[in-house]
Amino acid sequence: MKKIFTLIAMAMIAMGAMAQGNNEKTYEDNIVITVANLGEPITDRASITITEQAEEGKYTIKLNQFSFIGMLIGDVTMTDVQGDDDSEGFTNYATTQTATITNGAEIQEMLGGKIDVTVKEGSRSKGDKFYALISLTVPGVGDVEAVFGDNNFGTDGISAGTIDQNAKVAAVYTLGGQRVNSMVRGINILKLTNGKTVKVMNK
Repeated sequence: MKKIFTLIAMAMIAMGAMAQGNNEKTYEDNIVITVANLGEPITDRASITITEQAEEGKYTIKLNQFSFIGMLIGDVTMTDVQGDDDSEGFTNYATTQTATITNGAEIQEMLGGKIDVTVKEGSRSKGDKFYALISLTVPGVGDVEAVFGDNNFGTDGISAGTIDQNAKVAAVYTLGGQRVNSMVRGINILKLTNGKTVKVMNK
């Protein structure tokens, strides 16, 4: 009798583990990033992983190694994101929360491992394609708006468009004009490889 209860308990644990970890998908696509007051949007490549949680209708969404204008934030992870299935086979996502940052660099430390993120209504996935409207609030920089993928689901996940690889940080300067190896506390001037310069506050 004791063996039967042990076997039942082991089976239930195994089923619970399978339910929690068997539905993870990573999407790779173009991401268009617009930083407040910095002019033209920048297009790059990005990947986002969506994992179905044990609780029905809840998902974990992770922006893998998220960066903008050459500055790495890190892995930005949102949990308990509501995902609702519709009659057309889409899963629709929306959340506003303080996400955790891991595997980052100086900016992760500056932000205390947290960042405010909104996944806006209209974000959805189907098959091998994910379209997301994401807003991040970066202290000292402002709002960072990101559009991942495109909303054309008639192409079976094939994404068109060119990738602008020019918008990387070429050099970092202090407000006084001195070139430095990495960002210093206060206002930094970043010279981009596309010829533009931007000011960024590093607290």
